[in-house]
Amino acid sequence: MNLFIDTSNWQLIYILEKDNKIIDSLNIQNLTKISDLAMSELKKFLKKNSLKIQEIENFYVTTGPGSYTGVRVGLTMVKTFLTLNYNYNVFTINSLKFQTEGAKSAISILDARGNKSYFAIYNETKTIISETVLSNLEIENLLKEHSDLPFFKDYKNLNYCNAFLNLKPFFIKAKKLKDLVPLYIKSFI
Repeated sequence: MNLFIDTSNWQLIYILEKDNKIIDSLNIQNLTKISDLAMSELKKFLKKNSLKIQEIENFYVTTGPGSYTGVRVGLTMVKTFLTLNYNYNVFTINSLKFQTEGAKSAISILDARGNKSYFAIYNETKTIISETVLSNLEIENLLKEHSDLPFFKDYKNLNYCNAFLNLKPFFIKAKKLKDLVPLYIKSFI
């Protein structure tokens, strides 16, 4: 059984998947206190599916960018499970890539607050503009320059289950606990 966790962008997303079939999913949006709910909601989610955490074989988790606290919550949960059981496999992907749902070419934008956004442009197997933070004015200009590409913004209309299934082969396996690091692009202060 596989468990996908995304807490990076003001929402709590859990997806249970086995053999490329979605078993169940949970999406709670607009959370400001995600750290208060993440573990209790996971316990309820697993109980609803008659599962225990020990039955999860693989964890898939987003690393950000996004909410500073949110990014840490998902990764901390997975790190905790990994310290309790070294047999888990952990796979990661960044939030900008995840929201493209596996589109071959795409622009990905996530609100970074303060008139700035996290931004990346992906084309086929290459990254045209690596994950960065830009002013919204700079992004407007880049959108005009790359108007031929579809763009995805702030997880709007994102089908989380499809995104997970489409991108599952592109998650990167974390070999060690120290490989589980958040993608902070914008400094906290």
